[in-house]
Amino acid sequence: MLRSGLDLRRAFRAWSLAAGCAALLVGAPARAQSEAPPAAEVPWGQIEAGLAQLAGGDGKAADASFRKARSGDDSGLAALLSGLTRAYVAYDRMMPKGVHSSLPASQRAHELLDVANKSFHERPIPAAVLGDALTRIRQVLKQAPPAESPSLLRPLLCNLRLLSGDRATDGEPVLEGSGKSHDMGPLTVPRGVFTPTPLFTEGARKARLNSSLVVELIVDSEGCPASEKLLKSLPYGLADQALATLRWHAYEPARYDGKAVAMKFTLTVGYFVS
Repeated sequence: MLRSGLDLRRAFRAWSLAAGCAALLVGAPARAQSEAPPAAEVPWGQIEAGLAQLAGGDGKAADASFRKARSGDDSGLAALLSGLTRAYVAYDRMMPKGVHSSLPASQRAHELLDVANKSFHERPIPAAVLGDALTRIRQVLKQAPPAESPSLLRPLLCNLRLLSGDRATDGEPVLEGSGKSHDMGPLTVPRGVFTPTPLFTEGARKARLNSSLVVELIVDSEGCPASEKLLKSLPYGLADQALATLRWHAYEPARYDGKAVAMKFTLTVGYFVS
């Protein structure tokens, strides 16, 4: 009987230890969940008002809405949207009508993009918040008729995709122009909306370089650069500078029979010292 009693006590202690470990294992996820940081507060109402103003072409009003949203935003999204919008507004305001490139407009856009990019990397925005913002921008773009697509909203979509690493259009078919015919039929080619010119590097400026490079560019069905391939390069860091700048471009996408499609084309970037 004594041996049997000892065995029972040992068995009870072993069961108690196992039950305690199980309780610890069950309790750990619950505590981790309770100690997880709360979701970031985002004033979506004010941000959506800014997106609507961008859709209407009023960049200044949109910037004011994003600035106002900053006070109630824990994520940093409103500050980023404001910084990017200022780059688009400055570029649009400084670009002469009917001109494809302007050095002053491009320089100012580069300055403002650099500030916004630096701010983003110093204070990363939660991936879920960026994803939600992209979804809302896409909804606004889809609601607009193709002929009236909101130009100031297009670069915001492309630049947020670039910063967040969004590859939503990977794997889609890509049209490629071929032959010498100028008859595009039902195809309209991509139209630049936000296309700052790549700037001179200091080495190229000192060398007084006058030349050009050629890039094969794929613009996807959302009007964003999907890939860039150098066909003709240049020295003094100009090739890297050009590729880095092209990634921030935004276009009205190519359309075939009215449907947005991806398209491959070549782009020549000229560098000329006056």
